[in-house]
Amino acid sequence: MIALYSILLLLYLLQIKSYSKGWSSLSSVAPIKELELSVLVAFRNEEKHLPLLLSDLENQNYPLSKVQFIFIDDSSEDKSFEIIKTSSLKIDLISSEGNGKKAAIERGVAKAKYDIILTTDADCRLTEDWITSMVSPFTEKDIQLVSGPVAYHGLDNDFKKVQALEFMSLIGSGAGAIGIQKAFMCNGANMAFRTSIFSNTEKEIASGDDVFLLHHVKKNKGKISFAKNQQAIVSTEPKPTLSGFLNQRKRWASKTSAYKDASAQWVSLLIFLVNLSFIALFINEQLFVLTVFYLIKSIVDFIFLRKLCRFFEYDVPFYVFCILEIIYPFYIVWVAISSQIGHYSWKGRRYKK
Repeated sequence: MIALYSILLLLYLLQIKSYSKGWSSLSSVAPIKELELSVLVAFRNEEKHLPLLLSDLENQNYPLSKVQFIFIDDSSEDKSFEIIKTSSLKIDLISSEGNGKKAAIERGVAKAKYDIILTTDADCRLTEDWITSMVSPFTEKDIQLVSGPVAYHGLDNDFKKVQALEFMSLIGSGAGAIGIQKAFMCNGANMAFRTSIFSNTEKEIASGDDVFLLHHVKKNKGKISFAKNQQAIVSTEPKPTLSGFLNQRKRWASKTSAYKDASAQWVSLLIFLVNLSFIALFINEQLFVLTVFYLIKSIVDFIFLRKLCRFFEYDVPFYVFCILEIIYPFYIVWVAISSQIGHYSWKGRRYKK
């Protein structure tokens, strides 16, 4: 079994090395402010966050006359609707015809009058050059989808810092995969695409409006780009509690069994098996082999994460990285298994796998 575990670890190391190379190959695009676009925001019970998002949108360093703002209400039960009406922006405020973010996004796309769609979430913060940075890649006519960077802010304790590193590794891996032309992941909190390529895929699954769209674009030979620009970074809050964090990750992982993209299937399986092998070594008390494997994996992970930290301007203590490396195998295996057999909650709704 040690030989098998060694092969898995080697494959993992090669995978991370390829993402690191892909990340380094990405470059920013010269800013432009001439394209017309529609900004979509699906929201549900976001009265706490909407004033900040609206302020960020009002202060965009982009000609707002070229931007259509569409906010789609997903059956909110608070004052979100009323708050949006107070904005100085001209906003098309509509209600979703179904439940969940996917239905809301589909409704918004149908309402959009421009070919370029830019999406974010109601609980996000934006730089003043967010629109400029995200739409600039579309000056290349072949670009069909642009994935953007997302980061956590408000890292005032170690739990949030661990979340930030783990989340950054996801964003960085997705970006690196785009850099090597093997896109498999993106985040709907910061994404842009052409209306002509949009498809409301995998309708039976509540989550995945972003990842499944990327897979659809890739399947149809559309060109995918990553906006490697600090001004494109969208920031949001980490989860304040462990239960909230695990529930969120279960929701994200619940869609992996529906992946049809070969790259996404391979990466999901490899990550699961590598971390499962670490647990097996721990259970079987093969501590020397486990320690060696941990050190090798940690070195490769650290080199990649250090690159990402420079871009995201994270100043995270080394011991936080060590904490993440130690707990990650147990956490990721639990999430992978529980996401396929259990339930998760999202915006006050409960979903079955």
